[in-house]
Amino acid sequence: MAAQLYKTHTGQLFHAGSIAIINVGLPARGKTHGSRSLIRYMNWLGVQSRSFHMGQYRRRLYGSDISADYFDLGNEEMAAARTQAEDSCIEDIIEYLTTGGGQLAIFDASNLRAARRREIYDRFEQHQIRPLFIEYICENEAIVDENIRKVKISSPDYITMDPDLAATDFKQRIARMQPYYETIEDSDSSFIKLYNVGEHLVVNNIRGYLQSRVVFYMMNLHISDRTIYLARSGESSNEGSYKADAPLSETGHKYAQNLRDAIYRRIDERNQQILAKTGVDTSQRTLKVWTSTHVKSYQTAEYFSQHGHVAVRRRMLLKGLNPGVCENLSLDQVREKFPSEYQSYLRDPYHHRYSLAESYHDVSVRLEPVILELERERDDILIIAPESALRCIYAYFAPQGLPDSLIPTLAFPRSIFVELTPTAYGCKERRIGICPTSD
Repeated sequence: MAAQLYKTHTGQLFHAGSIAIINVGLPARGKTHGSRSLIRYMNWLGVQSRSFHMGQYRRRLYGSDISADYFDLGNEEMAAARTQAEDSCIEDIIEYLTTGGGQLAIFDASNLRAARRREIYDRFEQHQIRPLFIEYICENEAIVDENIRKVKISSPDYITMDPDLAATDFKQRIARMQPYYETIEDSDSSFIKLYNVGEHLVVNNIRGYLQSRVVFYMMNLHISDRTIYLARSGESSNEGSYKADAPLSETGHKYAQNLRDAIYRRIDERNQQILAKTGVDTSQRTLKVWTSTHVKSYQTAEYFSQHGHVAVRRRMLLKGLNPGVCENLSLDQVREKFPSEYQSYLRDPYHHRYSLAESYHDVSVRLEPVILELERERDDILIIAPESALRCIYAYFAPQGLPDSLIPTLAFPRSIFVELTPTAYGCKERRIGICPTSD
């Protein structure tokens, strides 16, 4: 989780109060993926947020090997067990939003029946928590089948089961729930209906700025497979200067060639793995390269432009942190020349701003449009930028709990590039070496 863009003493932002998002929809429609992505974005904005997954409560109470009758909403013998798990989850949400410092929580469950949804809605309102429904509707069976194959059969329920048997069992689970699914029709409630995971949306009775931000983010949501690569710009001929904006040095050109070769090797390796696992040929997939407007950055990216399936784009927002009066100064020199400023930096390295300079917080605010476009993008992306910009982008996808004070210390040496793969249950990270190629 990235450091918050905005903070208040109370932890509450936008005077919005507390919001409970109630997911609605059959399994394998993208609810968990959408919930985790939304929570990541909201936490990054500074809205203290958390997703409460119903499956975790069920497994905690009854284990993974539960009877299939549990998922049959017409089976009254299992009704008490279902209600107990749901109530346990709802109680934790209420506690989180009323006394736990949270402002937004997601009840990530199917919630198929209208009467039960109304009970949950009223319960949240009794605690001055604003409910917002998000219904995930998928009319494309190919999307459902792909989601089952990619995500659900690797969930904790099926981790030890044969993939084909797991897929069959999960489809039977959906079939048991299907007859009891009632879509949202209450025009008085606040809701978002998301069709085919981002194909189009229907919104109703959206109240306040924070709910509007949720709608805005959901407009950018998808669950398509994509990979994000982060790589540092090559070395310039005047590496210590921000203002000089010098071109690549000879070492920088060699790095750019090695980076290009390493990225393509990794892409070929991934394509072969996907083909072997799924039978899908991804060799014609486009790689988009985003680079800052620094000369050394777009010169590094130019080595990729010769490839047929690559689109290179310069973006001013990806420029590095402006050091201001600390231009060309080492930390020791800064400590000697600006002792009080240096102490302020040590107390809060993420937010501190030297004279005429930017802070890391400033860079993160500047990068918000890039982050949103990254969430919307369905193609693979390679970002070539200065280390300071990469730190802030990486922090957005980093595991929850990364302190903002550590962001300025994150290292992106030119010996590696970072591969990030957003998934329904988090973001996978891999650091891959850039091996020099022989001349």
